[in-house]
Amino acid sequence: MFTSTKRSIGWSVALILSTLFVMPFAGVTQTIPPQNAGTLPPPVAMTTQEDHQRMMNLLNITSLRRGADGRNPDAPNAANYDESKANPYPRLPDPLILKNGKKVTTAKMWWTKRRAEIVEDFDREIYGRVPKNTPGVKWEVTGTINEVKGDVPVITKKLVGHVDNSSYPLVTVNIALTLTTPANAIGPVPVIMEFGFGGPRPGAATNAGMPGRCSPSRK
Repeated sequence: MFTSTKRSIGWSVALILSTLFVMPFAGVTQTIPPQNAGTLPPPVAMTTQEDHQRMMNLLNITSLRRGADGRNPDAPNAANYDESKANPYPRLPDPLILKNGKKVTTAKMWWTKRRAEIVEDFDREIYGRVPKNTPGVKWEVTGTINEVKGDVPVITKKLVGHVDNSSYPLVTVNIALTLTTPANAIGPVPVIMEFGFGGPRPGAATNAGMPGRCSPSRK
C-alpha cells in the first residue's frame, strides 16, 4: 500500500487548494486582470483564527477535544506510550480477504476488487477525498543540486508547480517543492518531497534553502 510520487503530490495539491479562497499564504500572489476585475468576487482574506472558526461553523463543530499531553503522564489526557495498549485491533484484517469474506485468488481480483477496497478506506479514513474538479498543476524544474545526505549521494531538484487558475484568475498559486532521490538509483526507490510555504518557520529544518514538510513516498 505504497503511494506513488504523483499521488502524493496530488494529495498535497488538493490540501493546498482547499484553503485557496479563504486564506492567502506564501506562494499565492493576487493579480487582477482588467478583463475580470469587475466580474469576479475578490479573494477572501482571513486571520488564522477567523479561518478556523469558519471551518468549525461549516462542520457544525462547537468544541474540540484536547490533544494528548505528551509531557505530563498524570494528566487526564496523557499520551499513551504503552505498546500493549496502542492497538485496539490486535488482529489486523487479512489483506487478501474481501470485505464480503471471499478470498483473493487471482491478480485480477486484487487489482479490481481488494485493492479498490483498501484505496477507498484510505480515501475515506486517512487521506480525505480529492475534489472532482481539482485544477491541474504544471511542474517546472528550476534547479538541480548534487549533494550527499548522510553517506548517500543524492540528487535534489527544486520545482515550482503552477496551478491552473483559469476558473479564478484573481489568485495565482505557485507551489514550491524539492524532490530528493538517490543519485545511483536504477529502479523504484523511496524519495523525500518537501513542500515549501515561503520563509523559514521557527525551528523548522531546511533543505537547500527550502523549508517544508517531509512526505516519504516512492519514485
